[in-house]
Amino acid sequence: MKTATHPVYEIVLAALKTDIQQMVEEGHAEGALQQELAAAAGAGSLDALAALQEELWKRPSPPGFPYEEPNDWETIASFFPAAESHARFRGSDAELEDRLLAGWQGRCAGCQLGKPLEGTTWPDKIKQVLECVGSWPLDDYMNPTPAGLKLEEVADCDFFRRGNEWRNTLCKGRFSDVAPDDDIHYAIISQMVLEQHGAEFTSAQALGTLLQVIPYSCLYAAGRNMFRTAAFGFATPHTALFGNPCRQSLGAQIRCDAFGWAAPGNPALAARMAYKDAVNSQTRNGIYSGMFFAALMADTLAHGDPLRAIATAAQYVPPRSRFAEMIRRVTAWCAEAQDWQAVNAKIYAAYETEAPKFNHSLPNAAIVLLGLHAGRGDFSRTLGVTVMAGLDTDCTGATAGSIMGCALGTSGIPARWVEPFHDTIRSEVKGLPVVKISEIAARMAAVAKRHARR
Repeated sequence: MKTATHPVYEIVLAALKTDIQQMVEEGHAEGALQQELAAAAGAGSLDALAALQEELWKRPSPPGFPYEEPNDWETIASFFPAAESHARFRGSDAELEDRLLAGWQGRCAGCQLGKPLEGTTWPDKIKQVLECVGSWPLDDYMNPTPAGLKLEEVADCDFFRRGNEWRNTLCKGRFSDVAPDDDIHYAIISQMVLEQHGAEFTSAQALGTLLQVIPYSCLYAAGRNMFRTAAFGFATPHTALFGNPCRQSLGAQIRCDAFGWAAPGNPALAARMAYKDAVNSQTRNGIYSGMFFAALMADTLAHGDPLRAIATAAQYVPPRSRFAEMIRRVTAWCAEAQDWQAVNAKIYAAYETEAPKFNHSLPNAAIVLLGLHAGRGDFSRTLGVTVMAGLDTDCTGATAGSIMGCALGTSGIPARWVEPFHDTIRSEVKGLPVVKISEIAARMAAVAKRHARR
């Protein structure tokens, strides 16, 4: 088809350029890929571009690439441990209900804490902001911007200059519910998938549910690309491949909570459910991030120890992947140093290539692990360190809060984190403008009771 003027020619060409950037992270030489693209584009043929794109999607990492990072379930699952090597959930139904309520509350608190700082990104900038408002170190919702703050005295910080609707509203004493956020929407939608389709849901059902209930404008990064490609009529895995600039982002991580919550003491089931959802938008380490945190939450529900659960969840990640390497690194660094900021500096140094992509799975997952280690079982310190460490602060804060809620139950979350919500989430999910946290948590418990490994 000689058709450089075909209406989707430019779309495919732009997608191929994005695909090539993603393949560089998989060990391919960018120059050689660009030459292949130039040759295909030179023909002015949509068919030539499409053929090249399809071949690139199937191309493995080159010889000498030091990692093994499969996308297919069979290979990933071949590394899984025996289920009996993990703790069962031995608590009562009432205890499970309480921990899941705390998981929901913790997710909301961590998201709300990090949301005003999202986009500030770098830990030095975040520290500057928090010092200006008198909230460093962070152990509660940040204070509002002080009256009379002289911007000329705030060196090199755009936080107080740029428009940020949450900057002075999601602050201590200034909100009375949980604000709409994709990190909360995703948890609601993943729970809806389980309620509607059960634990044996398919990837198509997970994607279809999302498309039905959330506007495109409320999605970002890999989630927005997933919606866009599905609207084109693409199916999995092409929704994760075609022109996706965030293949290995934390998109699956921020959708995985309900899969972990639904499987107390059953990390294998949690990982399987998270995988089916993850492949709609992610590849490689982006998939593993969702699986890892779902398994971590499932195991934490069984015994209440997040650090023990890290070791369990690590067994559900391909051992020669960069994600597995990251878990080992952060665990070792935290064992060697008491200063969380020193460990955080090592994370940024190790992932300096990925860190500019502020939502990449590797450094953001590393920051959550840092928060869990540095928090030493304390809810407030865990959330504070996680958000102060930077990058995608509402996402990492939400994940850390969810894990700590699963670990501690409602009695382990200080009232100052939960009372300002008045048990209410405002959402953009279709038909759910207002959600009661207690009610959605009770529904989650009904699902979890069916799948708990006791």
